[in-house]
Amino acid sequence: MNCLFTKKIIKLAVLFIFMSMQTALSQEIESDFDSLSSPKTTIKGLHRLFIGIPVGENLSFGQAVYSGASGDGGGAFFWGLEATKRFPIAPKVNFALSGFLGGGGGAAQVVGDGTMWRVGAVGEYALTPNWALRAGISRMAISGAPINDWATSFGLRYQISSATDRKSNDDIKLTAAKFRTSRFQFPNTLSRSGKSQNPLQLMGAEASFSIRSGYDAFLGADGAVSGGDGYMQILGGLRRHFSLGPISVFGQTSIGFGGGGDVNTGGGLIAGAAVGTSFPIGETFSLDLTYGILQAIDSNISGHGAQIGLSRNFARHPSQKDHRKQQKWQVGIGLSMQSPNSTYMKSRSNVGIEPVMQESSIDFFVGEKTYLTGNAQTTISGGVAGYAVGLVGLGHEFNINDFWRFSIEAHVGAAGGGGVDVGKGLMGGARIEADYILNSENSISLGLGFLTSFDGGLNVPIVQLGYKHRFKTN
Repeated sequence: MNCLFTKKIIKLAVLFIFMSMQTALSQEIESDFDSLSSPKTTIKGLHRLFIGIPVGENLSFGQAVYSGASGDGGGAFFWGLEATKRFPIAPKVNFALSGFLGGGGGAAQVVGDGTMWRVGAVGEYALTPNWALRAGISRMAISGAPINDWATSFGLRYQISSATDRKSNDDIKLTAAKFRTSRFQFPNTLSRSGKSQNPLQLMGAEASFSIRSGYDAFLGADGAVSGGDGYMQILGGLRRHFSLGPISVFGQTSIGFGGGGDVNTGGGLIAGAAVGTSFPIGETFSLDLTYGILQAIDSNISGHGAQIGLSRNFARHPSQKDHRKQQKWQVGIGLSMQSPNSTYMKSRSNVGIEPVMQESSIDFFVGEKTYLTGNAQTTISGGVAGYAVGLVGLGHEFNINDFWRFSIEAHVGAAGGGGVDVGKGLMGGARIEADYILNSENSISLGLGFLTSFDGGLNVPIVQLGYKHRFKTN
């Protein structure tokens, strides 16, 4: 099987983290299941995860990811922009309309562009000030796949309280962001193609949230850097901590969706359990060591492995010196174009290949001008359905005047999918960006750079246009 979808390694995970980091803003999280009945596709159901920010009265805008959840569509992922408009009907009842535009691929179901659109209509009933039940219908279409159908939808919505109205006991607080790497082995397990399943080396990221003393909820995503070119997983779960002096031990359970890279996850539903130890590094970081199991529910394949992670903790009590210090962040969205070189595709044919990528990024400032950055990209058109890129790196910015700011960034990461020749997937690149400053928080960006595969044929220039937003957290 080709790299049907991606090393979103850091990628979607970075996306989830940057959306969750905006704790200064009121937000909403929606989790739904769309049931498809088309006999033309093995994808029978998609899970929808939407994280939005209010931009007007009862209007939210954000990003969403759709992942294969039933049938034989494990490995299908679609990511893009989404807006939701609510119409209050009664004190506990809303009617909501939504619209999504994005792209992706996977599960051997998508060729060509992979562009996806979806419109939805649901009714909502509030269970608490934060939680609501949802049910309705949707219509979706995916370019390059036999999907252009109605679907039934049901799920949950979680409303995060605003900074000026944090009265609900249900409110969740961001406690940590983690970059992690894992290695899983699958003894006596066959891949979709009937071969022995290779060990999976994964990289990714995670955001965790305090729900009560000693308990965290977490959401993370990982992609394969070896053993399963194109495999990706998105997992959420519950973690229980036990303090042992300066260190802590924990146990956790998780459930989510994964597939691709010839890994036989069936419809894509996966679950896991693990135990681990966390060692503090200074006041704000910790080293986490974890060992656990991973199970594909539909295909019944099982693996076990270890994980190491570096966490940036936001819940620890700061020193007196840093008590009033705020952390600066920057998030961005945009579009970019890659101009294919002669060895861009594995087929060595660039006919109809003009990749347009959507991008999301997060910058974590470690100094006044220097920052760590994560960049996530997936195709929305251009003949390479399922192609995606995940990068991390270091950047530095220079203020020119009140209206212009320049920055330079160096990246390393991974890519895969869409028939693009990325070799084993390891990538490197750099870019320079010019920001036109609209105000202290917002800017429009134009970027030029390059991206190259260390052992594949890809070596391309990049042009990017985007929007950036800055904020601070305590």
